[in-house]
Amino acid sequence: MAGKKNISIYISRILRHKPEEIGLKMDEHGWVSADELICRINEAGKYRIDREKLEEIVKQDSKGRFRFNENHCMMKACQGHTIPWVEPEMEYMEPPAFLYHGTTMTALEKIMSSGEISKMKRHDVHMQADIEKAWQSAMRWHLTPVVLKIDAGKMYDLGFAFGKTENNVWCTDHVPVEFIVEKIQKMT
Repeated sequence: MAGKKNISIYISRILRHKPEEIGLKMDEHGWVSADELICRINEAGKYRIDREKLEEIVKQDSKGRFRFNENHCMMKACQGHTIPWVEPEMEYMEPPAFLYHGTTMTALEKIMSSGEISKMKRHDVHMQADIEKAWQSAMRWHLTPVVLKIDAGKMYDLGFAFGKTENNVWCTDHVPVEFIVEKIQKMT
């Protein structure tokens, strides 16, 4: 399983951040040829992958980070891109009243001192309607996790735009700290 996890992380890196690392062609929404992805990964030599393994990685990804098109000839990362020219596909709409942002206590200190949750190098700040998914994000850093409850309804009423990706991640440009209504340090 560790091997599949490492390949999944590698694919995420390529599709979200570094397609040029393996010479992969990508369109403006992050779509790539699944066959070319397999070929380029194998040529790079770090991992060996075939169609069956790629299908399994996409199917078993608990966060739904990857998506195939209808006939599985193209795939992409659903969000999290740092590639400046990739424009993630999402539906812009009114968010739920509250959303959750998973982070760490170390990052929270920086958030509070800067005055906002920033998108950093990504296209947007990522949030979840489901607190459990926010906890997954918070705990991935292996530091003290914290989940921030965001008053997304108030933000929306004040003109902030929200988009939702195919894997149900809510995105906005930034979140000023005054919209953080609760800091949850452990699951209840």
